[in-house]
Amino acid sequence: MSADPPSSGKRLPIGLMVVGSEMASFTLLGLLLDFGLGTMPGFTIGLTLLGLFVAFYHLVKMSKALSAKPEQKAPGEDQGGAP
Repeated sequence: MSADPPSSGKRLPIGLMVVGSEMASFTLLGLLLDFGLGTMPGFTIGLTLLGLFVAFYHLVKMSKALSAKPEQKAPGEDQGGAP
């Protein structure tokens, strides 16, 4: 395991955007169903909770995939060899 502390880096906004959009889309779908069927707030609550679960599942899955890949160095960086 690396001694370096974890960093959010440039990946954090992407993960939060995916999670937010998934949860928001489930919530909006629930609102539309409730409005159309007149069952307020049943579908909204149910689909919001489902969206929350799916969003966190994808966030964990993305974070595991990103943490497994080694950091790529820029082409001009030294590769640790002799000068």
